[in-house]
This record gives sequence, C-alpha cells and structure tokens, in this order.
Amino acid sequence: MDITLPQAILLLSLNDETGKTEKGYYQPALAGAALAELFLRGAIEHQADPDMVIALRHSKALGAFLTMCDDEIGRAPKPLPLSDWISQLANQKDFIATLADELCHLGALSREETRLFGLFTRTVWPEASPALETSLKQAMAHAMFEDVGPVHEELCITIALAHAVDLLEYNFPADALIEHDQRVAAIAAGKCLNRSSSEAVVAAVNAAIRAANAMADNASASIIT
Repeated sequence: MDITLPQAILLLSLNDETGKTEKGYYQPALAGAALAELFLRGAIEHQADPDMVIALRHSKALGAFLTMCDDEIGRAPKPLPLSDWISQLANQKDFIATLADELCHLGALSREETRLFGLFTRTVWPEASPALETSLKQAMAHAMFEDVGPVHEELCITIALAHAVDLLEYNFPADALIEHDQRVAAIAAGKCLNRSSSEAVVAAVNAAIRAANAMADNASASIIT
C-alpha cells in the first residue's frame, strides 16, 4: 500500500461528501492500526505472555501521527497491555486531526470548518481526490473477492481491522461480502499470509488481529449496555 495503516482506516471511515465518520467506534480502529504500523516498522514489540506493548529505541522517521503515538508509548513509566494502548491512543488530543492533516497533505482530503447550531465549530475532512482510496479499495477487493493466494501483511491488517468494526459493509457490496465470506474471514483471521513472512511480521499481524477482536468485543458490549 502507498499509505499507512491508520491512513487507510481513516479513509474507509470517512463519508466522502460530508467528511464525517460513519462509525461511532472508528477511533479504536485507528489506534489498532497505529499499533500495527508501529509493530511492522519495528518501533514497538508485542509480548504475548503477559500481554504487553514494549517501546523500542529507534531512529526511524515515522511521520507526525505515528510519531505522536510512538512518543506516547515511549513516555509510559511501564509497559501496558495492547487493549490499554488502544484506549489511551484513541483518546489523545488531536488524534484524528493529526492523521487527517497527513491525508490533506497527500491530496486525498480537504479540511473544512462547519458550524453546529451557529454556536460550535466542527472540523470535517471531505474527499479532495479519490485516487488513494480507490487504489486501496481495489487492492482490498482483489484480495477478498478475486484472488485465492496469500495476502500482503498490510492488506491483511487493514481488512482485519475494517472487518472488526464493520467498515467492510460500508465500503463494499453486501452480496460480494456474503458470497466470499469465508475468504474474508480467513484474511481477517490472518490465515492468508505469505508463508515466507518473517516471524516479526506474523507477530505484528497477529497482534493487530487481537486488537481488532478486542475492539469488536468492546463495541458489542457498548451496544448491549
């Protein structure tokens, strides 16, 4: 993919015309995507037993959004579980704005200020160019509906996160998702990775999928209560 995992999830979450998000729990999905991207880039690592996210020393150029997330993890006095970081990152100030501004610089979104009831200002990010999102959706559709081979780790994570928070239903035809539900489920479970993927990549994908499942469970619990 030509964009980061968080950028992909935000593009899938926004209404192209209004610039508003379509899902109430998209922020945890973005946090899960940020953690997955940091795993893949070797900025953090995941310790499975006990479940902890470990910050690593590195000199990688990560961009404004990922740097913000990486710095937050690095400032923690002790390692925390994956689920804790999903919540903490999602509630950071300027969490969405920093990521959306990256996509504005890439030409995918535009930044607009709207008024609510004539009193409050709200920032929205309508689509400026469909090129990045169209390319992303084409790659996802090919992996889910046309191909039967292994899936690149970044696409696998994007599909897993989107699947967990029902973004696939918003972005792809329902009949295609139903027809290929077993393939989609297998990708979302990390069962379609290339066998030559490194252990670090597999660990990162599995950690992201665990994050996606945790997000789905939390969303279901909030709806029930």
